[in-house]
Amino acid sequence: MLTFKTRFQSHLSWQLLILALFSHPLFAQVPYTTAKYGSPSGTSTAHKIELLQQQLDQLKAESNASVSDSVWYQTPTENSLVSLAASHSGAVIAGPPVLPVEKNYPDVKFSGFFQLDAARFGQSAASVATLGDIQDGTGFRRARLSASGNISEQSSYQMEFDFAQAQARFVDVWGQVKGTPFGTMRIGRFRQPFGMTELTSIRELPFLERPTIFALAPFRQTGIMFSNTAFDQAATWAVSGFRTLADNFGNIYGDDGGWGTAERVSFVPHDGGDGGTLLHVGFDHSYIDPARNQLQFASQDEVFVGQQPNLGPNGLSVLPIVNVPAFVNSGVFNVDHVHLFNVESGVGLGRAAIQSEYRWANVNLPTGQNATVHGGYVTARYVLSGEAIPYNRATGVFGRVKPEQPLNIGNGQWGAWEIATRYSMIDLNPLVGLPGVTGPGRRLNSSDLGINWYWTANSKCQMEWINASLADPTVGKSVTNTLAGRVQFDF
Repeated sequence: MLTFKTRFQSHLSWQLLILALFSHPLFAQVPYTTAKYGSPSGTSTAHKIELLQQQLDQLKAESNASVSDSVWYQTPTENSLVSLAASHSGAVIAGPPVLPVEKNYPDVKFSGFFQLDAARFGQSAASVATLGDIQDGTGFRRARLSASGNISEQSSYQMEFDFAQAQARFVDVWGQVKGTPFGTMRIGRFRQPFGMTELTSIRELPFLERPTIFALAPFRQTGIMFSNTAFDQAATWAVSGFRTLADNFGNIYGDDGGWGTAERVSFVPHDGGDGGTLLHVGFDHSYIDPARNQLQFASQDEVFVGQQPNLGPNGLSVLPIVNVPAFVNSGVFNVDHVHLFNVESGVGLGRAAIQSEYRWANVNLPTGQNATVHGGYVTARYVLSGEAIPYNRATGVFGRVKPEQPLNIGNGQWGAWEIATRYSMIDLNPLVGLPGVTGPGRRLNSSDLGINWYWTANSKCQMEWINASLADPTVGKSVTNTLAGRVQFDF
């Protein structure tokens, strides 16, 4: 097989010969007296051939040096011949200039996802007496679109909206600046730094919904936050101040109170590396002085379906909607301020993970009385197909399983399979009987068993069974069983 240099010289020899015949000084200086089949006068044919041979040898030698030093390491093209010709004239040869790549700001990235849910309920007689007849349902739990990107090298933004519940509403709408003296500064509407499960993306939860203690969290509010990592991302911290309580569009209206704070620290005291044991601990606090001095704690039993029930021009497409009723509910009551406390723990074991949190809400009423409501959960996960459960050091939470072999049944690839179980509880009964508390309170204990089938890194199917044991101060204990499923696609 010809080497590059050999092929280059072979291809070039004919062009150089033609170049020599028409441009070499020998031919420029010798006059031609052309005649048919004649030769240039004043020069013998043998002498001409000898001169041409010498010139050709010289050009070949120069081409060898040019090839060895040239930056054109490719099949000879017009560029390479121009480079070689320039070398004969003594010009300086340089490769194409390497220009710095300049990023254009602002930029944008679009993303989104939808979750299509279905749920079927089985109730005991006491459950019907306590909660009413809960209707089965199918619907889009979430359907979100998001635009995010960078304004500059240091600043970025996100605007995410949800269109699933009859009326578009804000989810995360914020801008942030990195590298301030206090870490990353974020301003807008965002998830407050409180709770390991709250800071886990809803796309990545191993269950359909967050546990029942979600009722005791500030979650999304409008404010400002500073956050960062420390000790080579072995620790995270965040501090936030916000106006509260915000509606679904990030708005707060009221001059009597209306502000709060949230703080979180998390730490990884041990990390055994890939497949090894990882330990997570964290602590959270939030202070809430709500606008108009009113508050409510309420939670469904970890599943949600609903619909606007009214037919006619004013129905089926607008709020409000009827949905799974709140299993625990304080009702709206007057409050002076609330302190929320939360402790986190987690163990990563490669293909398995255990996560737990417990929290308290110390409620102070305008009358000077106070009460403490509380709740907690523990979750265990195990990936049957062997993939590891990732841990995100930047946010201090566990993530979603990504299948090593995405679903392709024709090729015998079945994605990734995970089994998950959870026990959770919340007790609002300490509020019952206090001045202004109108809700039934109740204590809820839930046991969940779920199977997650990850088709690809961006799609999954979830099935979940929920057994709820509810204690009502008036009616007594009741049992509700729920079978629910979800299909999720995201991009």
